[in-house]
Amino acid sequence: MSWTTIWSHAQRGIARYSSSKGTVQLTMRRINSVEKIRLVFANEYGKQTQQIQNLTIKTNENQQTISDFSIVSSEIFTTPSILIDPTAKKWHISFQVSSIESGFSYNDADFFPEARTLDFCSGLIAIEAEVAGECVIALGDSLTEGATWTAPLQRTLRKQKIYLVNQGINGSCLLKASSDVSTNESRNFFYGFDSLKRLEFCLTSHSNVSKVILFLGVNDLINGGLTLESFQKMIQKLIELCKRHDITYQLCTLTPCLGYPGMDQAKEALRKEINHWLTENYDDLWDFSAIVEEEAGRLNPSFDSEDHLHFNAAGGMAIARRISSDFVKGK
Repeated sequence: MSWTTIWSHAQRGIARYSSSKGTVQLTMRRINSVEKIRLVFANEYGKQTQQIQNLTIKTNENQQTISDFSIVSSEIFTTPSILIDPTAKKWHISFQVSSIESGFSYNDADFFPEARTLDFCSGLIAIEAEVAGECVIALGDSLTEGATWTAPLQRTLRKQKIYLVNQGINGSCLLKASSDVSTNESRNFFYGFDSLKRLEFCLTSHSNVSKVILFLGVNDLINGGLTLESFQKMIQKLIELCKRHDITYQLCTLTPCLGYPGMDQAKEALRKEINHWLTENYDDLWDFSAIVEEEAGRLNPSFDSEDHLHFNAAGGMAIARRISSDFVKGK
């Protein structure tokens, strides 16, 4: 057995949207019957040092408190090992945090919905466990963060000790860091860094990674900042990074989005050109587009969340069912 990331959520710059400090309380669904975990904290986008205090983990009658610690900008901090009750159906995690500039919203498939005193969870980025398994990273944008396809796939794969973790950020771009305001401050990059920097951070902060799923580019396409050449160059850089870390990669075609604001026929032609290049050049490819597309450039209405870009639960399930067998086959 080795330390393996069994859960994570991508951080983003949230300085403009967060309180200065507060208490984070999470109630998580049990992730398999593990007995020992470690929590991984990061200050990926923040500029100030974060103070983490009164960190407590409770599972049934077991409760453990971790000594207070600080996280400087860009630092990753892993707690000492924590013994938990493997029969507990819920994991209760609580801590106090200052300088909330980097984190994620509480919408997560593994959290029980509860009233929140903060809008974002700051600091915590991942959970590791001592297991005989492996971690698979799904690096993406809102089509991944929404968990319509990752959540059902997670439930299937965890039974096989394959821990698919959701590293999606809504609005995230393949080519560049992005924000909803003009800024050079990382703490204001509400849609995250560019894909290469994000993947580099993932491979530093996650343990025992065996595969990376790369599903990015639709925001660049819609925003008009994408060409076939720029897509090719970034994909090749991401693949080279995976190879340097001796892990496999999985590419995905860009899914249809005609009808979404900003999308037009010229961009649709580019999407087709990109997908053709992917299909012709890579065997490690999931054709998500073929699964969810009905007519040229448009989502199947049965899979459309009604904005013509994002999948509904049925669309996510269709993708998860189609690709789940690839993990069983070892692809």
